[in-house]
Amino acid sequence: MTKKVLLCGNDLLIQSIIRHNVFKDQPFELIWYQREAEFSQEVNDILSSAVLAQNLSLTGTNTPPWGEIDLLLVGQPEFAEDLSLVERMRVETQWTQFLINQAMANNFSGKVCFLSANSEQQVVSAIRFSGLPASSVFGIGTAQLSLLAEQLVSKVLHVDVRQIQVNVVGTLSRPIPAWSRGRVAGIPLLSLIAQENSLFNQDNLDEIEAALQHNSLEGLLPAMLNSLDQIFGALFSSFGLIITLAHQVELGDSLIAISEPVLLSAQGLSTMPLVNLSENENQQLGAAKAEVLAQIQELMGGK
Repeated sequence: MTKKVLLCGNDLLIQSIIRHNVFKDQPFELIWYQREAEFSQEVNDILSSAVLAQNLSLTGTNTPPWGEIDLLLVGQPEFAEDLSLVERMRVETQWTQFLINQAMANNFSGKVCFLSANSEQQVVSAIRFSGLPASSVFGIGTAQLSLLAEQLVSKVLHVDVRQIQVNVVGTLSRPIPAWSRGRVAGIPLLSLIAQENSLFNQDNLDEIEAALQHNSLEGLLPAMLNSLDQIFGALFSSFGLIITLAHQVELGDSLIAISEPVLLSAQGLSTMPLVNLSENENQQLGAAKAEVLAQIQELMGGK
């Protein structure tokens, strides 16, 4: 049965996802949600590009078949440019609640993936207001940074990127490369630094960490599209995949979301034990979790 993906938002990433999948021509049914019945010329132009695809179906609608949707992809709402970070998060939370209310009122039972830079807050909000299981709601989080880190290590070592495993945990604003659990062809990544005449050293780590800190949507767009390819593959095939995604976790008596490696499959996501982090990495991850909690508390207090 053809999988149905509903895309919500008119931002750059949503438009790029549509164009990317038209080019790949996967056998999916993409449905682009529009709040207005009358589509803009830009939307119509993008929809008309589906003529290039033979296997993929692309339509636009303001009345989506919520009960038939397998995956809901939530992009960014429209913002005023002068909004503060908390104000932007508040708009995103309202956008999340608007979509979730419509979805649940119309028998939605699929998976939800948030694509914004603040997907942690949206994950918690969506689970809270939908009643969906936590295994069905996640954010793209730092998935694209994990792919970027692996590519940068591959470039330094001249090793096929498929032989490299690096998880960037935390959040997009506080990315934490888990070097202590990184692997190159099964060998601990950090062990290469200690080797004489190694191609990999501490300077390389510092350069990669700096690249991860200075990220932008435009710069990360190829990695984000690759991450979504992985998400589609994990959800819509018989093989699961370990991906670094934002998912709900407990922090004391509170619920937050943070990016960590999870197993994603057709059944949803399953958490995995995050072992072998160094003391410094654990401290950084704790700081990232505390920041997310503070943001969630500020959002809830501002309602």
